[in-house]
Amino acid sequence: MSARVALESSTLDKLDAQIARALQISPRVAFVDLAEILHVAEQTVARRYRRMRRDGFLRVTMTADLHGTGGANWLVRVRCRPEGADAIARTIAARDDVSWVSIYGAGWEVDFNLRAPAGFETHELLHEILPRSAPVLDVAPAEILHTFIGGAGEHQDTWSDVLTPAQTAALKAIAPHSVSSRSALSELDDIDRLLIDELGRDGRIPYSTLARAAGSTPGKVTRRVERLIASGVAYFHVDLATAAIGLRSTTLWLTVAPRSLASVGKALGTDTRIPFAAAVTGRANLTANVIGASVADLYSFVTEDLARVDGITGYELVPLLRRVKHAGALVHGDKLAPPQVSPKRRTAVASSAL
Repeated sequence: MSARVALESSTLDKLDAQIARALQISPRVAFVDLAEILHVAEQTVARRYRRMRRDGFLRVTMTADLHGTGGANWLVRVRCRPEGADAIARTIAARDDVSWVSIYGAGWEVDFNLRAPAGFETHELLHEILPRSAPVLDVAPAEILHTFIGGAGEHQDTWSDVLTPAQTAALKAIAPHSVSSRSALSELDDIDRLLIDELGRDGRIPYSTLARAAGSTPGKVTRRVERLIASGVAYFHVDLATAAIGLRSTTLWLTVAPRSLASVGKALGTDTRIPFAAAVTGRANLTANVIGASVADLYSFVTEDLARVDGITGYELVPLLRRVKHAGALVHGDKLAPPQVSPKRRTAVASSAL
């Protein structure tokens, strides 16, 4: 499964797509460097990026790898009555420990990502709140065991042909990389959490601004962020709104023979139509998101590409109806809204020394 698809956007032009693709490869590339690589003016690159971010087409964020810090990452499927789906989704989306919420099918299912950092109690949502809600029929949580694509250093090849090989190589040369095992930095301190929170709202925030928030210097903050990336505890990624790529999304839930779980996951990770694939607990043991232009594309993917992968014993396709929250931000229509700032996450560490 190594299909390459050239995805079209009816909203963004070629330069917009080049900038978005460049950020997928090197999320914090300086505008001056990106301008040189793309052979355009620095002001043009900066203006295009700020417009796309302001209008909710894309967002660069940092995310902590919870497995590396003792936390847990859950994908939760809530089967409910359609008339209650919107209310349930909005209630879940208001939580800080939920990064995305989507309504699937004909409104019978609300899925969300529950991120539970070490030392924080978030399971009351699964054990108490949701089961007591009248519209809820069933709650099926699945913990992420291993991510094949969609985690650190992995980005969907959204526009595979907008950059030249030389441009791609130049961006990869300056991109941050994880170079050591997660055991090198197994615990986050208060300043790490502050930096991840700030970069979780805007992954391209200047280091000078981060330094003021942390009561430190830009140099020390830069080294701290680089250490988070190098250790594999945190990573940058680029989230694209539905309006940016104009494609439909479907969740794929697979049951796979244990001996084939790794090979099937790796096969899914090579397909550019799949931005996320992971091994999980629960009734299905592997899940993935599939993007395409039409139902015909999805049918072709299942009957041709997926059919060639050995070890799959069953599958379920659940089409996305609409997003309620994405990349930590509420969704307005098919665009990303500005991230919500929770007062309790704005705690400053002004007196701390790095």
